[in-house]
Amino acid sequence: MSNENRFHHIQKSIILSLASKSPARFTEIQPPRLPNNTFSYHLKKLLDAGYIELTDKGYVATRKALKLVGLGTNPKKNEATPTMISMLCVVNEDNEVLLLNRNNKPFQGWYGLPSGLIHVGETLQQAARRELFEKTTIRINDELEEVGVLDFRYLQQETQDIFVHVIAFIYKVKYVGDKAELSDAHTKYGQLSWSNLGRSHILPEVFAVKELVDQKVFTHSSVSFTEPNHMPVFLSEA
Repeated sequence: MSNENRFHHIQKSIILSLASKSPARFTEIQPPRLPNNTFSYHLKKLLDAGYIELTDKGYVATRKALKLVGLGTNPKKNEATPTMISMLCVVNEDNEVLLLNRNNKPFQGWYGLPSGLIHVGETLQQAARRELFEKTTIRINDELEEVGVLDFRYLQQETQDIFVHVIAFIYKVKYVGDKAELSDAHTKYGQLSWSNLGRSHILPEVFAVKELVDQKVFTHSSVSFTEPNHMPVFLSEA
């Protein structure tokens, strides 16, 4: 592939499939009724271009591929756009924050805040209430408290290229129920737990959001982080 912004639809399908679940075997990512030689051709193109790798457990998406997906990039377009999400800071009466140990890539295994994409046709409040319920099972029909907007990027450690660029609309939720009902609860998105933010492997965006929440005035912030590796590290803040 001479131009990384131009993908055959089969190659795009492979990248998206492996970005959501990998490693995977040849037969697990091969579309139905697609001849082996055709699929092998496109698989080799991605291997040669460095978008996927073959390990002893199967094919995996590389950072190069995850960067496209993380940016919300359509590989057929020449310009990437930031991902727009709702992000919820749920706080209990002990001032602990509800974290989600992520099941999904790119930051699988790290602790983050409940969050998710804003769907077409939704208002910001509708998206936030839906994500709150989907990620935590907390259902609130009233307006959520708007905290601010966090514009954040993750930069690759080796190249300092943008790996993820997100614009998050932040909401605060005061949880007044029995916190034990959510502690260590499992969802398809990960495991929930309350935290005073003193543990390791918390995504740096969590601390940036908590700082916005503690200011108690609607505000916005732009910040860049190094890509999480072993421990989160702040890179710079504007």
